[in-house]
Amino acid sequence: MTTRRAAAFAWVAGLLAGCATPEWVYEKPGVTPAKLDHDSVTCRKEALDPQVLVLPGSERVDRAAFNRCMVRKGYTARTVDKPR
Repeated sequence: MTTRRAAAFAWVAGLLAGCATPEWVYEKPGVTPAKLDHDSVTCRKEALDPQVLVLPGSERVDRAAFNRCMVRKGYTARTVDKPR
């Protein structure tokens, strides 16, 4: 396998793996959609990491830091499989 072909294969494999990542859900009893949005925006700003490598158009958010922030605000974080 040529280097170029191996690199293309690795890129496609990474892209497909990114598509298969689970969706995060944050739950908190009695929270309004507006409050959830506000808390999400606040935590996203707190968790921005310019050193995270992402595909163009994606956010550079440190998921672990974002989850810790949401948990501190009283949410339960869990993953669900994305529908196909």
